[in-house]
Amino acid sequence: MDTKTNNSTPAQSLTRGEEEIMQILWQLGEATVNEVIACTREPHPKYTTVATFLKILENKGFVGHTAESKSHRYHPLVAKESYARNVMQSMLGSYFNGSLAQMVSFFSQHEQISIKEMEEILEIMHSIRK
Repeated sequence: MDTKTNNSTPAQSLTRGEEEIMQILWQLGEATVNEVIACTREPHPKYTTVATFLKILENKGFVGHTAESKSHRYHPLVAKESYARNVMQSMLGSYFNGSLAQMVSFFSQHEQISIKEMEEILEIMHSIRK
């Protein structure tokens, strides 16, 4: 199976548990079930729980695997940036009427954004306009 990630994201969304497993795979690049478990927070989930999540992710098209002796080595089929873009577009459409300005306004009013972070956002916006 091809070990490269692609830029297209399957239409399904991920549950919190599935996303946690994907975050680990994106960080590691590839891993066995035991390697994924080692990267989870305490108390670590059971082997069967992580294996089930990986099988679900594989069925959804997010993960692929290669055989490795008696187990499998899993790898992402979807790039983290591609998934993040789809999640953010969905959030933008669902909660902010597609308006990035409304989203930034919401976070600036409801989160503690430092002056430094605001300056960084403005700097990013200025560099995009150039």
